[in-house]
Amino acid sequence: MNQAVHQLLQLILQGITWFLRTIEAIWVWSWAQVVSVFNISWGNLPGWKIAVALISIAVLAAILVLMFRRGLHAFRRIAAAFWTMAITVFGILVLVVTAGLLRVGSHGWSQASRMISGKSSCDRGRSFRGRWVPPLRIVRL
Repeated sequence: MNQAVHQLLQLILQGITWFLRTIEAIWVWSWAQVVSVFNISWGNLPGWKIAVALISIAVLAAILVLMFRRGLHAFRRIAAAFWTMAITVFGILVLVVTAGLLRVGSHGWSQASRMISGKSSCDRGRSFRGRWVPPLRIVRL
């Protein structure tokens, strides 16, 4: 079983290697064709080849401009999403800090008011893990 899986993985890797080498060969061939076009003297070419070349250059320029505009639009959307995320995180952080400050402030106020009145928390109820719990009241029917 282990050898069968190993052979299958080797077959898959060989297929991927063949695919990548084929893509590399096509890339090298196409790049060589592009370079050879720029090494040709344009003065010796017939008029129709110059026209086709100029149309191809115009089409490529239009495609590049279109890609640039779409990329810029995508960048704007991504930047807007990051900005929205940053504002949201800042808003949540402000809320948490405000709640913490209110908690600390109210805790200090309640301790100070207990000290001023001279009553401890035991007089008002019992404490359970640092929280005030009101005393139980028994209701008789």
